Amino acid sequence: MAIEFASAANAVKQFEAITAIFSVLAALFAGYAAWLSYRLAKSIRDELKSDEVLVVGVLHNADLAHPDHRNAVVQTTLFNKSKRKVYVSRVLANDEHGRDIEVDWGPRIDAYGNVQDGNAQLIGITDSAQLCVRRRDGLAFRQLTLHVWHSFGKTPLTLRYSIEPGWQDYFAR
Repeated sequence: MAIEFASAANAVKQFEAITAIFSVLAALFAGYAAWLSYRLAKSIRDELKSDEVLVVGVLHNADLAHPDHRNAVVQTTLFNKSKRKVYVSRVLANDEHGRDIEVDWGPRIDAYGNVQDGNAQLIGITDSAQLCVRRRDGLAFRQLTLHVWHSFGKTPLTLRYSIEPGWQDYFAR
């Protein structure tokens, strides 16, 4: 009877050892499967983000009903080449010396160059949209660096504008 009990105890110990080995192997396999799943999800996400492109047109003065207001307003067209919607969340303007210029910005202006819907906080772009920027002090943009933050990147797009030499520069206030 003691021999049968000892062989049963050995069988239980062997079964525990085999169970422990299988548990470790199952944990290693689950970890490897999780790692493969992460890599697949990352490659899919990177592939989806690879087509996120925001193309910006040239900054130019808007055609306005009142020509004296023209030099205080610049605009450009933003083109979204992605299937996902892009959001413009912030616009900052600097002069040629790097000083901030207070501006209002938005997707539309009226005939006098005033930004419609107040100062925009967010512009959503599915295909294309206008970005209109007006100086709050009403003076002409002579040299301008415009920084546009958007949802496709962590760094802003940087646009530069210089007033056309000639009659436009001469009459600009």
